[in-house]
Amino acid sequence: MYNLNNPKPLIPREQNYVLDRKLVSVHSEDRDITKFPYANEFDILLPQPLLNVQSMRLVQSAFPIDYYTFSNEYQNTKFRFTYYDTGTLDPPVTYKKSYCVSIQEGTYTPCQLAVELTNVMNNALEADTSIIDKDTFNVFYDVVGNRFWFGNTKYKFSLDFEVKMEYPEINLCDTKLKTPQPIVWYNYARWGLPYYLGYDKIQYMATQDIPQINYLPKITGDTSPDIIWMAPIPQKVINISGEKDIYMEVDKYNSYDELYPYTESNKSAYDNNAYAGRVNSAFAKIPLDPSTFQDSRNLLLINIVQYEPPIERIAKLRFRFRFHDGRLVDFRGLEFNFTIEFNSLRNEILRSKNIRTPAMIAL
Repeated sequence: MYNLNNPKPLIPREQNYVLDRKLVSVHSEDRDITKFPYANEFDILLPQPLLNVQSMRLVQSAFPIDYYTFSNEYQNTKFRFTYYDTGTLDPPVTYKKSYCVSIQEGTYTPCQLAVELTNVMNNALEADTSIIDKDTFNVFYDVVGNRFWFGNTKYKFSLDFEVKMEYPEINLCDTKLKTPQPIVWYNYARWGLPYYLGYDKIQYMATQDIPQINYLPKITGDTSPDIIWMAPIPQKVINISGEKDIYMEVDKYNSYDELYPYTESNKSAYDNNAYAGRVNSAFAKIPLDPSTFQDSRNLLLINIVQYEPPIERIAKLRFRFRFHDGRLVDFRGLEFNFTIEFNSLRNEILRSKNIRTPAMIAL
């Protein structure tokens, strides 16, 4: 192995490394709230710089799942409807007036949402002094079909779900956020409140074609109204259960590739308005289960990221939490925490060690 004829032989050096594992625990309340008031995006300084990092992995996470399904941040709390009143003139003249209404932000059961929709529509008529008959709207939840039906006992109306709702109150251009909320209107999915109710992006004109509901008792006698206007029943079922996964981004250290959701527009004004895949878009995909907090210690998260060559030095990390369509998670002040594993290569001189295990430990 060595050249003995050389008066100064060179001893070849073998590259021996030991894998040094370091765990870093991060809580959302650890961030600088003056710089990052929203927990969906923040950065941290590590307690000590980590050198020669060969791999990183999310090994534990605890996230609350009671997020708001409906939030102004998600642009899914508003819709517009129009009522048509024939009036009492002779010949009759039809008047129409449109109203933009908003439901309360939060999470609903189907029955609660049906009552909320009924009240916000009737409240819009109540505030209009030119309308005589007030509480005429009723939104019915079809338990068997898992759909919402919109009806009115007095006025012909339309659901103007093709109209884009504006949300000037949300952080579309907030300078405190590095990444603003994306505009979801051009997406095929989750483009607004009507999508969650099972409707498409079109106008639904009410008619007097009333479907028969066989699992309910029939209304007979004087209790049945003379006229009922009902919007066409949607073909899709409601989808108000919220998101199933959160995507965690770590700036410069992502490895997930995603197929980005297809959109209706081919404009380039927003990054979500073109069909394309995204390379290295996320660091980990965190599923949300029905328990109070999602804890990855009870799940198998395949999110290890390896680096070749190893990263020389990591002293700062920037995190971002979003859904698949790019919407930043609206945590609403709920705290969360997670643990990241860093595996570093530490150079060492190879030593042969004989280690004896006591018999008691073997038991």
